[in-house]
Amino acid sequence: MKYLLALFCMILSAGIVRAQDSDSSVMKNNILFFKDPRVDVLQKMYSRNNQPKKSYIRVQVFQASTRDKIFEAKAQFSARFPGIATFVTYAPPNFRLRVGEFATQQEAFKFMQQTKPYFPASFVIEEKGGDDDKQKPKK
Repeated sequence: MKYLLALFCMILSAGIVRAQDSDSSVMKNNILFFKDPRVDVLQKMYSRNNQPKKSYIRVQVFQASTRDKIFEAKAQFSARFPGIATFVTYAPPNFRLRVGEFATQQEAFKFMQQTKPYFPASFVIEEKGGDDDKQKPKK
């Protein structure tokens, strides 16, 4: 019985030592800091959410209240300007057709001048959004 109790105490103390080693501890200037590892996870999540949002410069060529009209305008645009990415978004109560991903506003203004004869309500817009908010182009 005495040996069994001694064995149990040794196993318990080894478990406690191992548990203390798994905690995040840092030695700075002879001061030992203990930190819960979950804090690192929260810091990573917070830094990922607070990254600067990327902005996209696009040209909005058409806006309508019905899907049929917006997809008709999209088909007309794709026929006249093949190879330019199109983005259909819905912000109640309107659908919006935005096109292109331009590096500068000057490029967007040049392209807008090309679209004005066919889509007179065209204008340049800068959209902000992160990777999660990025819209997928509609082909």
